[in-house]
Amino acid sequence: MDLTDAAEIIGIVRDALFILLLAAALVLMLRVWGKISSVLDSTKRTIKGAESIFTTVSSKVVGPAAAGSGVAFGAGKVLAFLTGFAKRRGRDGGD
Repeated sequence: MDLTDAAEIIGIVRDALFILLLAAALVLMLRVWGKISSVLDSTKRTIKGAESIFTTVSSKVVGPAAAGSGVAFGAGKVLAFLTGFAKRRGRDGGD
């Protein structure tokens, strides 16, 4: 066996190892992609669930509370007007 034969054998072994390394890297990348994809799907489902919860809370709690506060504000204005009117009337009658 001379130097040329040894160089050819080393080249073939190197190429075979390189191909095996590339195949292993491809398999690893596919597994990582699968994990990332499942995490992203889970995150999307969680976000949709949270959005549903916020929509429900907004429509069931915040909407009626805002309407109730508007009614309370209006009632307060009417009451302030009536009590202010009564105070003015008492001052006008006492003079």
